[in-house]
Amino acid sequence: MSKISCDIIKDLLPLYYDNVCSANTKESVEAHIATCEDCKSILDKLNVNIGLPQETIEKNKLEGNGLKSISAYWNRSKAAAFARGMILATTVCAAFYFGYIGLYQWNITKVPTDVIEITNVSRLKDGKIAYHIKMTDGYNVNQVNSKLDSDGGFYMTPVRPLIKSKKFADIGLANMYYSINLELVNANQKAVHGKEVEIQAVYYGSPEDRILIWKKGMELPAASDAIEAQFINRD
Repeated sequence: MSKISCDIIKDLLPLYYDNVCSANTKESVEAHIATCEDCKSILDKLNVNIGLPQETIEKNKLEGNGLKSISAYWNRSKAAAFARGMILATTVCAAFYFGYIGLYQWNITKVPTDVIEITNVSRLKDGKIAYHIKMTDGYNVNQVNSKLDSDGGFYMTPVRPLIKSKKFADIGLANMYYSINLELVNANQKAVHGKEVEIQAVYYGSPEDRILIWKKGMELPAASDAIEAQFINRD
């Protein structure tokens, strides 16, 4: 620490004498007068000559303590304001983040059937049902949910975020061949729900807005070699 000049110490001596300076200032003054006879003698003269009434000295101390209390309160207020600002900033950032997720990535909007085109429904050699799906509105499909109801209706429902995105290429979930293994779906449902519900019909869409792909008793044409080739090494 650099040495404090005598002029500064002399200015601080009255505050030191009245005990209204900070602890750091008090320590600096005491360190200085320990090595400076000139400043020490001035402090001694203060002790002898000022002769303030005890009541005045006590009043000065109280005023000094009051100033310290105000300073401490101000520091606490600044800390509290900073904490509130950080909480507010975090809340705003979280709102923007979850708002972005909700609008752009949370798949909750069902794709209407009037933009869904289903073609080439056929039976593969392994018994699976094959079909081709194409979305005609030019937007991506991010997810397809499946559900089997108690009447045996199996629904595959394409969903998107609230703010949908354009397709970069004419491939992906919005334009591809799918297949469904009825025996596997029945087995999975029995494992999950503990009871077997035989599939009676397969729909693409939701129970309120659907396209029939297959129903029990419907005869499907055999898949062509080109369609069979779509599923080579896919399983």
